[in-house]
Amino acid sequence: MAKSKNKSKSVAPQPAAFADQTRRNLPTEARTLIANATNDITIPFFTGVLQHADDTLIQQGGGKGLKIYDEIERDTHAFAMLQKRKKSLVAREWEVEPGGDRSIDKEAAELVEEQLKSLPFDRICEDLLDATLKGYAVSEIVWGRDGSRIKPERIETDDQRRFVFDRDKKPRLLTWTAMMEGVALPERKFIVHRVGVKGNNPYGLGIGTRLFWPVLFKREGITFWLHFLEKFAGPTVVGKTPYGTLSGEQNKLLNTLVSARTASAITVPIGTDVEFLEASRSGAVSYEQFLAYWDRQISICTTGETLTTQAGDQGGSRALGEVHQEMLDLLVDSDGDLLTDTLREQLVAWIVDYNMPGAAVPSVWRVRPKNEKAAAETRKSKASAAEETNKAIRTVVSSAAKFEDNDVAREYIVSFDITDQLSDKAIDALVQARHAFAGGEDPDPSAPTDPTDPAFSTARLKKKL
Repeated sequence: MAKSKNKSKSVAPQPAAFADQTRRNLPTEARTLIANATNDITIPFFTGVLQHADDTLIQQGGGKGLKIYDEIERDTHAFAMLQKRKKSLVAREWEVEPGGDRSIDKEAAELVEEQLKSLPFDRICEDLLDATLKGYAVSEIVWGRDGSRIKPERIETDDQRRFVFDRDKKPRLLTWTAMMEGVALPERKFIVHRVGVKGNNPYGLGIGTRLFWPVLFKREGITFWLHFLEKFAGPTVVGKTPYGTLSGEQNKLLNTLVSARTASAITVPIGTDVEFLEASRSGAVSYEQFLAYWDRQISICTTGETLTTQAGDQGGSRALGEVHQEMLDLLVDSDGDLLTDTLREQLVAWIVDYNMPGAAVPSVWRVRPKNEKAAAETRKSKASAAEETNKAIRTVVSSAAKFEDNDVAREYIVSFDITDQLSDKAIDALVQARHAFAGGEDPDPSAPTDPTDPAFSTARLKKKL
């Protein structure tokens, strides 16, 4: 689209309709949360501390609570998928980005980076990422002094089951003397990382609420598979006794036949008929396929894809595998963004507030590794597109040389979309050099380009000769 010469008339900004020019303070309703926990109809039993809103946890947790999500990690495939998602983020390099351009903002970023490097920061981040499964994670900070600075000396992760949250979403510690309401905790002491927060639910909603079912069905399937193997792996031993055999003799024979499963030889009374009965079945569906199905569901729920872990008989091209890898990277990026927000609002903000109040709070980012191959292909595509664009511009400008009038030539050139990204100065240069383009040579910047200039005709005559 060509650039328009007519500029729209600027309009002075108007004050908001609700703004009171005589009173610049915001009304109380604008500065407070109206839809809060105290009037939330989705919280049926509000008692000062909020309860979990996870239906799976409520229905299946029983007395175990979040312990049922720990049992998810006992499944080897689910554990591997969760580790893959965590490690993919923690393995990335991290950097501290200043919150502003002032010198104090940059000094604050350097201070935060220095203090985080003195901690096992990757381990701390991995512990907080347990919220991906359970909805929230809590870590406690032990502060100390280092000269004139206050720094976190140690950060330890606690079991989520030890905490509840009040109406302000602040954590409270459950103790032997306060098993229901918990005790209030000091400020700037506990880091709370949440995932899947909706409404007034401070506990979040992790993927455990969805992973619970495929892991449960898979576990039940394994139980049935073991029974199946016990029944079909070996033949059933059948013993036939003559009519009138006493019950005691029959029981003795039964015990002998039971031991025949593992014994290489047995003895039976004369007249007893022993045979092996092979079980038979029909159908193509197997327990192994049943378990593989739930493994795929676990992979999809955790990493959003299957090809980076389960190739097997699924097939798939290399391009499809790259698409699946991109999906995993998007989920890891999202986890990293949430963790960045948590650290900036809590740990990093507290470090800055303790040591450099007034400085902008920096951010700690996990940087996705560059895909050099993809970047090279992108550069190649851009270079190819630029070459085609240059050819098109040459063709258009060469055609514009048929017009002697500069304004007409300019109007002709800008009528094509290929000049949309060019500035007015660049378009003027093309108009002046159009005759050189028509000659099939690169324009000479020292040659005259104005048709009314006598030197212009002389230059064209020399060019023809």
